[in-house]
Amino acid sequence: MYKAMELRRAALSLILPNRCPFCDRIVGMWDYWCDECYGKLQFVEENSAPPDGLDGLLSCCYYTGRARSAVLRMKNGLYSYPIESFAVLMTELVSDVIAEMDFVTAVPTTLARRRELGYAQAERIARNVAKRSGKHFRQVLKASPHKQEQKSLNHEERRQNALRSFMVCDKEYIFGKKILLVDDVTTTGATLSSIAGLLKKAGARSVYGLTFAKTRGRTSGELVENEEVADK
Repeated sequence: MYKAMELRRAALSLILPNRCPFCDRIVGMWDYWCDECYGKLQFVEENSAPPDGLDGLLSCCYYTGRARSAVLRMKNGLYSYPIESFAVLMTELVSDVIAEMDFVTAVPTTLARRRELGYAQAERIARNVAKRSGKHFRQVLKASPHKQEQKSLNHEERRQNALRSFMVCDKEYIFGKKILLVDDVTTTGATLSSIAGLLKKAGARSVYGLTFAKTRGRTSGELVENEEVADK
């Protein structure tokens, strides 16, 4: 599956060249980013303790600089180059953890948001991570159509909103499983924490979170001055 993905991507690049998601420059048929941008990414060297409900939380980069720009391009819709690139970096990061997981799932997107973007970004990242790591992907969650945007909320409001925003839709499959929960960005961790609680209440054995980026120095809803906050 992995080799077929790479060959298909390389073949498509002959018609629609691959672009670096961090600067939008054209890159080689086998490349996912340019060397200059990769060198400027601020990788997370040590992950902090996970939020309540999660057995672990791993993130690749800090949500700043070129990583932030790539996430925002993706969130603005119809720009999918970051999806595969993020998945490559995330799969490399979590290779030892994902080997222990039973399946991969994603933080769900509302239908309205999916239509707005043209895709469900977290789900597409998660599917790509699953294929690259030889794991099954299964969407076992649904988002409420009344889900509120998180970016304007404080930590406690985010937690309460997240609890109202998601539901488990495949309890039998979840029971006794080790689950990798994928999203693009985490800030306070309220969304991942709430979903992990729902999954464990449905019988999950353990839940690990995996995101491409996380905000720097944010705990318990602390805001970072002059940083645009992602909706997580």
